[in-house]
Amino acid sequence: MKKLLVLFLALGLTLALAACGSTDDVSTGAEKTQESSDSTKKSNKSDGSKKIDASNQKTEVLGMKVNLGDVKIMKDKINVGINIENTTNSVLNFYPDQGKAVIGDMQIEANLFMTDGSIGGEVEGGVKQDGIIQFLAPDGKEIDVKGVKEIKLKFGDVTTEDFMKNKDVSFTIPVK
Repeated sequence: MKKLLVLFLALGLTLALAACGSTDDVSTGAEKTQESSDSTKKSNKSDGSKKIDASNQKTEVLGMKVNLGDVKIMKDKINVGINIENTTNSVLNFYPDQGKAVIGDMQIEANLFMTDGSIGGEVEGGVKQDGIIQFLAPDGKEIDVKGVKEIKLKFGDVTTEDFMKNKDVSFTIPVK
């Protein structure tokens, strides 16, 4: 019984560390100092990934500022750093961790359980949040990292507290 408990603890720790490590090098764009874009655009030769500085991608919708940070493309997922700020005095509803990404003819869904940080929901007035959203490739499929020319991110609607106004938040990120 004791060996089984140790095995489960070791497995749990391994999975927790693996999940955390995959977002460590993705910036949410909320930090004051950004790495230079030269260092964030390079491919990682050891794992075949590509990281893009998307911090120039910004919008404001119904008083919700939405800014991107880094986007890291891997064969099994895409990690997107994002930060938001509700600039109003009212609650705004926004659920970017339930969005989707479109790459060529493949649509991949955000995995709300693997989001790193607290991002979205019922966001009170004046609140800032940041996190990293993971979009997982469908089972049995891989993302062709070198073949990606653009990523369309569709984060859904920002909705006012009374649900009378809503507006979509989407970005198209060119990949070079």
